[in-house]
Amino acid sequence: MGRKPSRAFLEAGKAWRAHLDEYGKAHPNMSLKQQMKGAKKTYKKNKGKTSLRNSRYSIHIRERKSSKKASKKKTRKKPRSKKKKSLLSRFF
Repeated sequence: MGRKPSRAFLEAGKAWRAHLDEYGKAHPNMSLKQQMKGAKKTYKKNKGKTSLRNSRYSIHIRERKSSKKASKKKTRKKPRSKKKKSLLSRFF
């Protein structure tokens, strides 16, 4: 027997299934796979939830701020070439 899933985990699953049902009713001629792909694009996690409470902790969730600056892609630096050793250094 494994661990019992938390109530929050089960609630999140219910919210997803409810969203998938609504999307499926709006798009009845799509296959389930296509419905899931489409519903994934429109599903928002924590819809309306801004805080979580536990007997031990209280967590407030802030909305993510979008940055105005375009993110730059990191480029890799070319590795430096090794210096050639002189003939004398090989013998000593």
